[in-house]
Amino acid sequence: MFPTHTYRARLQTSNWILIILLSALTIYLIWESNGLLIAASLLCLLIIIERSIHTEYKLSQNELTISHGKLSKTIVIPVSDIKRIERIRKLRIGHRALVSYLIIVYGNEKTVSVIPQHEEDFINHIVKIKQT
Repeated sequence: MFPTHTYRARLQTSNWILIILLSALTIYLIWESNGLLIAASLLCLLIIIERSIHTEYKLSQNELTISHGKLSKTIVIPVSDIKRIERIRKLRIGHRALVSYLIIVYGNEKTVSVIPQHEEDFINHIVKIKQT
């Protein structure tokens, strides 16, 4: 029997760039005193930061629960339905990728992307659960 294990999401370079650009846009809009656009950019900034900080993946004996924070719907995937996990690396600069994540294929070829902080541990944990 495996205990429930929680993995936090990794903040990627692209997330940081988006947060910085939206912050700069918001400051510019405040400078220009455009109320409606300020509200819209602050709302986008809030949602992006909320999803980035509060995304977590919980692995229990029977299921993988993906939570993107309080403003998003939680996804529950039975571990037995997971068919494969694929690594995706995009926008390479030298040997580093600006965007890297895992694609989990489950059920009837449904997919979900995850970006756990410790990818190897996450994958190994799923493999161990599936083997039992």
